Amino acid sequence: MTRIVVLSDLHLSPTHGFFWDNFAVARDAVNALTPDAVIVTGDLCINGPDSDAEIGFAASALGRLVPRVLALPGNHDVGDEPPGQDAKQIVDGPRLARWNAAFRADYWSLDVGNWRLVGINAQLFGSDLSAESAQDEWLDAQLAGTGRPIALFLHKPLFIEHADEAETTITSLNLAPRRSLLARLRAAPVRLVVSGHLHQFRDRTIDGLRHVWAPSTAFMANHALGGDRRPGMLAIDLAGEEPTIELLRPAGLAELDLAAIKGHGRYKFLRDMPACPPRAA
Repeated sequence: MTRIVVLSDLHLSPTHGFFWDNFAVARDAVNALTPDAVIVTGDLCINGPDSDAEIGFAASALGRLVPRVLALPGNHDVGDEPPGQDAKQIVDGPRLARWNAAFRADYWSLDVGNWRLVGINAQLFGSDLSAESAQDEWLDAQLAGTGRPIALFLHKPLFIEHADEAETTITSLNLAPRRSLLARLRAAPVRLVVSGHLHQFRDRTIDGLRHVWAPSTAFMANHALGGDRRPGMLAIDLAGEEPTIELLRPAGLAELDLAAIKGHGRYKFLRDMPACPPRAA
């Protein structure tokens, strides 16, 4: 069996430990499964764009996973592409450098069995940074350089319901970079796209391409987008021609509600809340 596990949206912090216990449950479950690799599809942190300590804490936490770990950044790690959900935390060079110092890369590829796994930094799309062009060139080489089926991993989904969604959004890639990326994916043997960000599990095939949303280990989404909002993780078996995807909910994962944690509007961002360090981290 060729199996990987996908974790997403961990939201770890040395000062705000709301979600540490859920991560510990997921960590122990992953180590018991002994997959070939663990992929983390972004939002490892709460305030990573502005905190060396948070990036370092997240890197240390992932170091407790026994299998090989491949992490990708999310908006809570390196900032958002403009306009973003927080104008104070837009992706830039220093924020990318902080991530890369801890995790070595913000995009990567790995051949597992008959498949090629390609991870990309979703926050670069539409950023107009030089790193965006560098990633584009690298991605073209990865897509063209293999006869293997490809599974693509990134933090944000390409779209919610259909590829022509035009409204500027913080939930998925925006229209111009989405169209460019989809054209390249359709010209390559890409069969699966796995994303996080929306804190819910959904598995749909749209225009011949399978789009899977990974749930968060941390908390449930407040928005309803047709997925299962309960915390969990994914196991993906790549032994066959088509991936087999299993939603896992290890015993002990708490179904935490973000609105309740933030006092139903008292705090806009988790980073603004009083410190509550994780227990036994």
